[in-house]
Amino acid sequence: MRKKILSATIFLLIASLQLTHAQTPLFGRDSTVTGTQTFALIMGISKYQHVRPLSFADKDAEMFRDYLKSPGGGSVKDGNIYCLLNEQASSINFWTKGFQWLKSKKLQKGDKLFIYLAGHGDAIDEDQFFFLSYDCNPQGDKNNYLVAGTIQLFNLKKKIADETGKGVEVVFVMDACRTNELPGGQEGQSFLNSAVSEAKAGEIIMLAAAAGEESLEDASIGNGHGLFTWYLVNGLTGVADSITTPDNQVTLEEIQKYVSKNVPAVAQQQFRRKQDPFFCCNEQSDKVISKVNTSYLQQWLNDQKKSKRGPGNSFEGVMTYRQRRNINADTSLIESYNLFNRAISSNRISGNNSAEYYFQQMSKRFPGTPYTLDAKSSLAVEFISAAQKKVDRFLACGDNLSAKEKQENYQAAIKLQQAIELVREDDPLYAQSLMNRVYFLKASGDFGPNGTNGNTSDAFSNAFAALRIDRNGAYIHARLAQLHLQNNNLDSAYYYADKATKIAPKWPCAFTILAQIKKQQQQKNPDNSNTKKPKLPGKNSIGFTIGGGLAHDVPVFVRDANSPFLGVTGNNNPAFDLGIIYQAGVGGMVDIRPTVQVVFDGGDLVYERPPTSGVQFETIKLENISVNAYVPLIFRLSKNRIAPFVMLGPGFNFILSQDKNSRTNIPVKRGVVLGDLGLGVDIGIKKAGIILSPEIKYTRGLTNQYRDGGTIYTNALSSLKKQGFTFHLYIRKK
Repeated sequence: MRKKILSATIFLLIASLQLTHAQTPLFGRDSTVTGTQTFALIMGISKYQHVRPLSFADKDAEMFRDYLKSPGGGSVKDGNIYCLLNEQASSINFWTKGFQWLKSKKLQKGDKLFIYLAGHGDAIDEDQFFFLSYDCNPQGDKNNYLVAGTIQLFNLKKKIADETGKGVEVVFVMDACRTNELPGGQEGQSFLNSAVSEAKAGEIIMLAAAAGEESLEDASIGNGHGLFTWYLVNGLTGVADSITTPDNQVTLEEIQKYVSKNVPAVAQQQFRRKQDPFFCCNEQSDKVISKVNTSYLQQWLNDQKKSKRGPGNSFEGVMTYRQRRNINADTSLIESYNLFNRAISSNRISGNNSAEYYFQQMSKRFPGTPYTLDAKSSLAVEFISAAQKKVDRFLACGDNLSAKEKQENYQAAIKLQQAIELVREDDPLYAQSLMNRVYFLKASGDFGPNGTNGNTSDAFSNAFAALRIDRNGAYIHARLAQLHLQNNNLDSAYYYADKATKIAPKWPCAFTILAQIKKQQQQKNPDNSNTKKPKLPGKNSIGFTIGGGLAHDVPVFVRDANSPFLGVTGNNNPAFDLGIIYQAGVGGMVDIRPTVQVVFDGGDLVYERPPTSGVQFETIKLENISVNAYVPLIFRLSKNRIAPFVMLGPGFNFILSQDKNSRTNIPVKRGVVLGDLGLGVDIGIKKAGIILSPEIKYTRGLTNQYRDGGTIYTNALSSLKKQGFTFHLYIRKK
């Protein structure tokens, strides 16, 4: 019996020791604290894996974290701070583990949340702006940011809006834009801060620099820090408290004035540079950001010259000793959790005795525990990281498309789908953002034994599915080029490779693929050294149209001795229509555009009688609801984004209803043939992924419209044909 007790004691001791060194589960809100609490999600990166490193961004993040933990920052507990630095600061950890941690804290009205980011930032344009995580690998071209491991700030703003909508006070601090030596260049830095400052989500915003400016960092600033963060922490500690009326509180207005006074002055005097921090918003100027602890403030002022030099590689947001002591967990759960972590450390992610195996056991036996939830997010991180490495390999032109690599890509896509299901409940937006990678990896062309993974058609379908998500993804166009090349469709391969080079002109891999295609074209046509760039027919696309204008019926009067009329004329009437279109390329610069419209129109026929008859002019109103079907040809005059065109073709008008009065006097035929001629221009709107086509159109009836009803009105006509001038707007997908 003693041996059993001793064995159990040793096991529990070993398990607890392992927990202190392995990953630890993330526990929820501290229920022993009543009232509101403060939380922080912090990220700082100096040691970038693929882009130019920085010097002090990690130390800035550590300083901001240490400020929050200090009496000056409110003595925020370790368990309320999630801090990712350098190698830990991947986009996957941020979105998957960081926001699972935040969800577990169950933030409520009145809580305060600091989100602090220090590192590189860049942008593609004013709508697509990013904070660059440790593993970001754009391969020299900004257009790869969407798939290269970044934190898309638009999505982060949505997260912030979710919290502010609950009444949480969010303070978003970003000390980025530290260099123009990124793929986005000066323009990207300008886009970044202007976009972040304009995309408000109810939070307080503090940015290190205005649009187009760099955020300075130097060893001389606080013994090695960023200029903005140094003065921000200095001010929040208490230095920004009003000198004339100190009240031991620092408001947004006070910290803004303090930082905005000192940062530009030091930047100009010591570095001959321009840096103007940005704060928002003035309506919250009285909001208290920090409460001053006078004794800590004095200590801070005394220690300013002894700033900490940390390694810049910590990872916070785990259990404290007290939390561990209070855990009442099943020993078999702890054992499974430790086995899970050992499998992760040994890179045994799937298969027998793997991390996936132990997670499945934990999910069945211990669902919903902090250990199981942490294992869930950790496994998702491993699956997403493996898939991202495959994408990064392709971006670096390392994908040789061997049978083995195709199979590995496909399997990575399957595991990524599993990861998406693991994170979807906690973060559906992030889960959805990963789908383009799933389709991209499945488009490698691996069909498995006996085609169990699909066929060539499935590979193309997956590539086009990825393209629907990211229409300007150069990497997807490059993959389509490779697929066409594998199937010996050289013209199509050239088209997509050429497009990839235009979307991402600084990405070497696109040009490598294009060169391979040119080489094969030359081998296939050795006598044609000046092979012209082939053009694919226009893409098939669906859309809708709306239009209006003037329409009238054109009558031809027949004078008869028995006729009571001297003549007939037609008047203009407004016409309105709406419908759907389908445009398809038929070759070269010619498209066909079948169109179906519902038309509301009519016309006035004015019959003139002799003056002696009493009523000299009698008006017959023709009011119809009809359906028009057109099959015109579109002759495009340019291949540019803005391209004029000529439209010409037949149409058919089918009357659905005619008003009772005109039907009695002038019955019309159910269907007539029309002819259309139009001039318009296609305008490609890149960001929206649509083509807008305004068009002016002339329509003329080619067949007679009225039926001989034997009335005095029809007897006075030899023909009655439609005519109209209308303006139409066509909107369709690219």
